[in-house]
Amino acid sequence: MQPFEAFKESPQAREDHFVLFGNPVGHSLSPLIHSMALAHAGIEATYTAVELRPEEVTAAVAWMHGNEHFQGANVTIPYKQSFMAFVDECGEEVLKTGALNTIRRDSGTGRLSAVNTDVEGFLAPLDRHMGEIVESPAVVFGSGGAARAVLFALVDAGVEEIVLVSRRPDDARDQFRGDFDVDSGGVRFAGYEQWTAFAEEAFLMVNATPAGMKGFPVACPVGERELAWVCEAFGPKLLYDLVYTPYDTPFLIAGHVVGAITCHGVEMFLHQAAASFRYWTGCEFPIGLCRGELERRLHVG
Repeated sequence: MQPFEAFKESPQAREDHFVLFGNPVGHSLSPLIHSMALAHAGIEATYTAVELRPEEVTAAVAWMHGNEHFQGANVTIPYKQSFMAFVDECGEEVLKTGALNTIRRDSGTGRLSAVNTDVEGFLAPLDRHMGEIVESPAVVFGSGGAARAVLFALVDAGVEEIVLVSRRPDDARDQFRGDFDVDSGGVRFAGYEQWTAFAEEAFLMVNATPAGMKGFPVACPVGERELAWVCEAFGPKLLYDLVYTPYDTPFLIAGHVVGAITCHGVEMFLHQAAASFRYWTGCEFPIGLCRGELERRLHVG
């Protein structure tokens, strides 16, 4: 990880490169897997995590436009929304989710285009279960940017009933109303004291909160015993956690011990990275190779 000002003066900035913008970014494993992908594809470029301060955003945009060696960027917290005002072209999913996570520079014009690969990354690991998912309600814990991407993905996939569980469901309804049809009954909002009322018919349940993330004070978005009881009483369930560190989160463990199907956050992390890599380079991303290295780093097994 390098501060933005230091990176601009570094050797990497004077050769073809990709970056991850965020704050903080020191914990990210994106440089690991994207560096592996670049080497696998035979592309001579670097990928560096760059810590950006809020007051440096406009300078970073000017630098991206004007630096011929800049190829593309991933954008993470807290800049997924703020960069939207500065790119020249956005995909539909960026406008609907209100966030971007991938920027590409056109080498001829210097124009910046952006997409949100979190949507594709979220759906890709669910392909084998999609028949059951679209026929049942889905429960999503959280109402922030990650939940917005999940909601867009599920609606786009054809899920007809989605329950968003939020600490402030009325505020969440108002927040989502501008981009989603929340008044027809297809998207419903509930508090955390109400979520079990929707659990019996649901198949997919998604943790789109930071709960369970390494260092985060909350271990699970709902009570672990309560979650295990729901999975046991009303199963089968598919539990999907967007958190990928640790690999086995309390949310997934609670379901696993009673036989729920589980999907680890590493899968979304890999598939959104793969979509970003294809957007930048047109090359396929070595998912299997990168998955193995991530699992080794996360001490899986």
